[in-house]
Parts: sequence; structure tokens; C-alpha cells
Amino acid sequence: MKGRDAGLTFGLGLLLLLGVPIGLAEQPDANDSGKWMLEITRANRAPDYHRMSDHGKEAQTVFCELDWQPGWDRADKSHPQPSGLEFYYRMQGTEVRVRVLLVFDSAESPSSSEEELAVGNYLIHPGESITVSQLSQFGLQPVQVKLVTAKPPEATQPEIVNETSSMVVENVDQDRAAYKLFLRNTSALAVDAIVISVFDGDGRCKMHNKGAYYGHFIPPGATSGIELSFPLAGEDEGVVGADGISCSPMPQGLGESSQGTHSGGARAPKIVIEAIDFEDGGCQGDARKAAMLEAERLGREIERPRITAVVENQLASTQPDGMAKLASVQSQVKALSNNVDPAALNSIMARFPTVPDAAKESIERDIQNGLLMEKATFLGNLRLYLFELSKPLASDPSLQRWWEVTKGRCDFLGARRTFDDSD
Repeated sequence: MKGRDAGLTFGLGLLLLLGVPIGLAEQPDANDSGKWMLEITRANRAPDYHRMSDHGKEAQTVFCELDWQPGWDRADKSHPQPSGLEFYYRMQGTEVRVRVLLVFDSAESPSSSEEELAVGNYLIHPGESITVSQLSQFGLQPVQVKLVTAKPPEATQPEIVNETSSMVVENVDQDRAAYKLFLRNTSALAVDAIVISVFDGDGRCKMHNKGAYYGHFIPPGATSGIELSFPLAGEDEGVVGADGISCSPMPQGLGESSQGTHSGGARAPKIVIEAIDFEDGGCQGDARKAAMLEAERLGREIERPRITAVVENQLASTQPDGMAKLASVQSQVKALSNNVDPAALNSIMARFPTVPDAAKESIERDIQNGLLMEKATFLGNLRLYLFELSKPLASDPSLQRWWEVTKGRCDFLGARRTFDDSD
């Protein structure tokens, strides 16, 4: 599988970032929470930045990779060992309320009925930093929390490199966590997927592979805001592409800004629009990245009729419609093979003759990822239906009804979902 921020994930949309510089002298307010972010700094790591929810609602972030104190014996059963660290936060007037909790596995819970333990409750003013020192009682490194402006004080405008002819950059904004790139599709065809690489001033790269599970990612003539998180020091966050590497090299001649190098030898950040994949299978941009997109599309196209066959065979069976039939489909789809047909791999290689034979292994992974994406989407939507059935006053379970209404492509709420293979 390719590296991702959080594996295959489903997202419900992108939050519009505000582009107005704000000084620390300005007081925050719950009504303009988008201007502020929570900065969480853990031991020996770059800070993590988290946006406030709109309308003063409480937001949450969870860390499952914990930072233990040097010499802490995690096998010592006299101390409960947390499995996660949770932060809940919301704007309250001119301050932010932050609650910090430790999460425990059932066997490690401090009491038989408690799997979460509050370790801090703070009101933080703008620019103020607090330390969650209580974590040391559980062998964890202290964590610092701060309320900061969403817009960095000295944000450097990135240079844009566009390898496509149908994407027009209308604007780029940023906060401390990500860029927001606004792209307009000038083609008569919809764009279904796109690859964009982000380079920071130190030359680190993060590649973003974004697309639509259903429908189209950017319709003809439409503008879409695409969020692009920054590379992080010490983390290989790139997606392995058709060339077997994480990101394209920094484009030659673009290592310096038009005004020359920055102080300390830092280079201007770059956003490279590398390739796009159209609804008809056509591509623009870097051939290696385009091959990756088309391999994923092919994998999904292969898996979709296989899933359909499982459902329709089950519908035609003599088994009564209901929960047992739904469970049977669920188990059969899970059991579908993830092996890639050599003919599928050869078809991609033939379409992109400039891609070297050495890339076959990574392209095979891309096809497999397409298979897994389609399977995960179907199973995720089926789980949503099963969840709806568990609610009071729910209708009787029916594979027939669910399939007729959705064809397995969405839940009854009609939620549209997007994927981000880098993130």
C-alpha cells in the first residue's frame, strides 16, 4: 500500500481557509474561530496545528503514537499505560477552552469502569503557552499547548509550477498547517483525479493524490479549493508513484525565489501540479504520475463489477432477504482477491510507453490500491446502512432495497466522499 496520512480514509469536504493576516494583538472571538489555531508541541517533533470548529463547537484531535519519557518501563504493570491522548477544544469568547484526556485499553484502565482519564482543563489566552505536566505521572513526555493565529506571521508565497494545460491557478492561501490551492478546470471534460507535490524551503516533499469516489473531482469550467498539507521533517509522507519514488525532484532552476535565496539558504516553497486524469481516461502532465492515476482507476473499474456480481448472485439466491443476506454479502466482498491480473498491468504499461519497466512493481501496487479503494468504499457504505438499521424506528433490513436505492455507492443520507491518497 502507498504511504498515506491515515491510510484509506473518507473525508466529507475541505474547510475554507481565511486569508486575512491577523496580529496577536487582536482578540479572538468564537464567531471568527477560523482565524485561530491550536498549536500542540510534543517532544522532539514539529508542532501540530489544529483548526477551531465553526460556531464555537468543540473540536477534537487524538494522538495514538505517544512520546514516552526516556527510561520509562512500559512493562511496569504498577502504572497504567495509556494508548492515546485526546484534546477537546473550543473558543469561549476571547479564550480557548482545552480539555486533555488519556485513553486506555480496557486491560490498562485505571479502574474497571473507566477507559478515559482527564489530566487537564485549561483556559488559554492568545499567545499563552501551557504545559500538560500531569502526563509525566503516566510516563509520558509533557506536551505544550498554545493559541496562535491561523495565518503565519511571515507566510512565504509559494511558487507554482503547472505541468498541465487545463488547470488554471486562481488563488493560493495558507494557514500554519496547509495550503489551500484554488484550481479552475478549463477543459470540456471533468477531472477525476490530480497529483500535486508540495516542496518546503528545505526541499522536503509531500505528494498529494486527490480524487472523487463518486461523480467528478472538478467538473468542466468549475473551480475547486484543494487543501495541501505541508511536508514534515523526518517523515516520509510521499506516495510511491509510477517511478517508484515518493515525489518528483525539485524542479531544476526553481530552488531560489525570483529575489534570490532567503536568509540562511532556505529556498522558496513550491507547489507542483504534476498530472490530472480526465473522466474519459485521458491525462495531462507527468507520464509517471498519470500512469499512477490511471492504474488506480483501472483497479476500481475491475473491482466494481466483481462486487456487483456478489450482490446480484446473493439477491438471486433462495436465502430470505434480511440481515443474514446482508452479512453474507459483507463477508463475500471482504474475501475478494486483491491479486492483480498481469493483463491489467501490461495494459497500463502499454498506454504509457515512456514509463520504464522498472516501474512495473509500483504500478501493480497502484492497481491493487484501486481494487482496495472500491472494496473499502462499498464495505464502508454497507456498514453505514447497518448502523442506520440499529437506530430506533429503522426500517427492516433489506439487501434488495439498499441495493436498488444506492447500488452500493452511497448511504441513505447521500453523503459524497472524497479520497486523498497522500493524506
